[in-house]
Amino acid sequence: MAERWIVRLLAAPALLALIAIVASDAVTDRFAFAQSAWWVPRIPVLIGAALWFFAVGGYTRWRLRDARAAKRLSWLGAATAVFVLLHFLSMWGFPKTPREGAFRVVHWNASFIEDDFARDAIRQLLELNADAIILTDAGAPVLSRGIEQFTSAGYMLARPGRFTVLSRVAIIEARSILAERSRFVSRVRLQTSLGELVIETLDLPSHPSIPRTLSMRSLSADLAAVRATLPDLMIGDFNITRGSHSLTLLAPDAVEAFAVAGSGWGGSFPRTKPLWSIDLALVREPWSPVRSHIIDFGFGRHRVQVIDLVRSAAQ
Repeated sequence: MAERWIVRLLAAPALLALIAIVASDAVTDRFAFAQSAWWVPRIPVLIGAALWFFAVGGYTRWRLRDARAAKRLSWLGAATAVFVLLHFLSMWGFPKTPREGAFRVVHWNASFIEDDFARDAIRQLLELNADAIILTDAGAPVLSRGIEQFTSAGYMLARPGRFTVLSRVAIIEARSILAERSRFVSRVRLQTSLGELVIETLDLPSHPSIPRTLSMRSLSADLAAVRATLPDLMIGDFNITRGSHSLTLLAPDAVEAFAVAGSGWGGSFPRTKPLWSIDLALVREPWSPVRSHIIDFGFGRHRVQVIDLVRSAAQ
């Protein structure tokens, strides 16, 4: 009997981890007390839990000769493995071919990239052949070295707030609309061949203690006071993970670009081990994403978002 209790105690950490992940998936960051659990990297925890279930099951079969208990533990391991697969698929998208005629937007939180990497950053940005490039905290090295190369490639420059906008189409408007309490939002209007595209670029607080749902309610109210209409695209470093409840408060009718059109691995931070998806793009009709992928420049703190957009002809 004592050994059976030992087995239960051994299995308990994996079972609690599984229950916590499932519950956290249901509530995401809806409640402040559950927010920290929502930010726990799912895949490593679930892989560990699955392996632990199988290990304890093997011990039970070998030590206690209890095939029934071992089978139950094996089923728990298999169920956890299914959750691993589901979470992997939520972070990974099947490869998609770029669509001809789509409007390509690139966003990168450059975080004041060091001078040694500026030349390579400029080269890689140009190689993406984007219609519009949005940089957060581009930094003097990129701007001083790259401005001539960007203009030679057909880009026009605007610098609303802490963002740099490089566009191959006409920039109708580019202005900062919010810059307080570590919240930075700028509004950009582009005249594309597909129609007008209104973009809001964001850089939001990163401190983990800030309740995201409450802060997004506050941000939504503050933005509503300074603009008449919602943008077509909200893009930037949200410091909120993909799939969070709090994101629906910003644009309830928007879709997250990678979630519906992702290709490859969707994590963006930290660059070297991108377990979190905090660099996001929320897209509203009449625009829709047809391809989204995250790429690694090989330096910096964040990976780069590349989103291809199309516009409904009916709008």
